[in-house]
Amino acid sequence: MARNPIHSMLASPTHDEFAFQQYTLALKDFVRDRVRSRNEDLYEVRAKPRFVKEHGREPQSQQEIGSVMWDDPAYQMFSRLHRDGQEMMWASVSDTLYREQDRLSSDYTRYTQSNQCKGTLELDPEFEVPRGMANVDIHLQPGGYCSDYGDDDVLAGAFYEYGGNLYTMGRGVGQAESKGEVGVRFIKDRYRGFTPTRVLDIGCSAGSSTVPYVTAFPDAEVHGIDIGAAILRYAHARAEAMEKPVHYHQRDAAEIGFEDESFDLVMSHNSMHEFPQSTTEAMMRESFRLLKPGGVTMHMDVNIRFDEYSPWMQFHRGWDQINNNEPYWRVYATNNPSDMMREAGFPEESVWQGKFRQLDKSIQWFISTARKE
Repeated sequence: MARNPIHSMLASPTHDEFAFQQYTLALKDFVRDRVRSRNEDLYEVRAKPRFVKEHGREPQSQQEIGSVMWDDPAYQMFSRLHRDGQEMMWASVSDTLYREQDRLSSDYTRYTQSNQCKGTLELDPEFEVPRGMANVDIHLQPGGYCSDYGDDDVLAGAFYEYGGNLYTMGRGVGQAESKGEVGVRFIKDRYRGFTPTRVLDIGCSAGSSTVPYVTAFPDAEVHGIDIGAAILRYAHARAEAMEKPVHYHQRDAAEIGFEDESFDLVMSHNSMHEFPQSTTEAMMRESFRLLKPGGVTMHMDVNIRFDEYSPWMQFHRGWDQINNNEPYWRVYATNNPSDMMREAGFPEESVWQGKFRQLDKSIQWFISTARKE
């Protein structure tokens, strides 16, 4: 399965919409490869000498580096272009998704009301979306992950998948393997012979990370949870369109609510960098509680670790927190998930944390894993 599989819940752009999307992708590629790559030279040649002249020493923190970089016109130009590319990306997919909104809602109804449904959807009308997610349009996605415009609304999920496809291409992520497939390959490599019969994906969003586990473990019962109703409606319809049985639930990662020891595998993909530290800690405790003896947990996310970075790299990689609506970016980059796993109860010798390269070598993922006794 490719990173961006084709299915009927994907919107189809017109010629002009596709051209706008390709222009946006070219702009993001240019900013990443030709502009952002020169920022360290800009720092060494112009910004750092100015700081040294003013203070008699080199900058010692990302904040001190920012004090001179943000005043530099060339860095301001890069930042404006980088932000413009992100805003244009969402504008380019908005044209397609708003035009196809009625069709997507109709297909959601058709798929989910069919007596041929393979999976299920459980929404909670009393569910309160955490304020930290409800009040932020993460990644600048229009309406954020938790927008909900009615009982047949799927826009949040459509934006997440369709816009996310462009977003990852604009960051140079390879297209041959999805993040869910990376997780499956890691689990099969590390836990040889492990065959889960009940699987839980925390923070499943539009379902692209969840479905590969159905393919990899066809005899397993696969569940996904997230907090947004519309994003879950889309995930459910997407899975039905792909004829994959997945059971989706509207639940919080900090208080999941299934019975103790009811899963063999509990995992997440790209969720930790969207969480405050307290939620990540609670997710690790829930992972331990939910696992059967011998069960495995695996939490995979983007590879940003500030403890490995120089002050310059901390500043460089921290751009998204200020400019791309990622309020917990630096929190995630300074968290230690493996310590949280130990504190949750996982035995020391079972905990592993490190990097795992995507099959096409385009990027590395940061993975924390453990096994319950």
